[in-house]
Amino acid sequence: MIRQAIDKDIDAISQLCALCQSDNVDKRQMHRHIKHLLNQDLVSVSVAELCGLVAGVVVCQVIPQLGLSGHMGRISTIIVDEPFRDMTLGRQLLDAAEQALIARGCDHIEVVPSYHKEDAQSFYMHCGFQLTPERLIKPLAA
Repeated sequence: MIRQAIDKDIDAISQLCALCQSDNVDKRQMHRHIKHLLNQDLVSVSVAELCGLVAGVVVCQVIPQLGLSGHMGRISTIIVDEPFRDMTLGRQLLDAAEQALIARGCDHIEVVPSYHKEDAQSFYMHCGFQLTPERLIKPLAA
């Protein structure tokens, strides 16, 4: 079952995120960040729940666009726990994100997959995404 994430899912989402982090992230900081995302109007956090366990998560946000017919949607995170990866949960989470973004006025979606994970890029290509040139990115001082 795919559903909107709630506060009681924060620990499970944090554990899923830890699976994909190369850096060791402070658990309290991760919890604060997830709680913040759960309370944002332009953000949707959905989880895949199987038998009471959170087996996957998707985070997407609306990026308002001026002068265009619709907004941009961005999938910033999609994670399925390893034992559940052959159960189409990734596709179900992606579908949930697409529906959430459409409901918020988006007419296209972007995702930046982990380029060191070839299976992630091929997953998105299989789901209809097209590879485009990279963006220009500048880190901001904290």
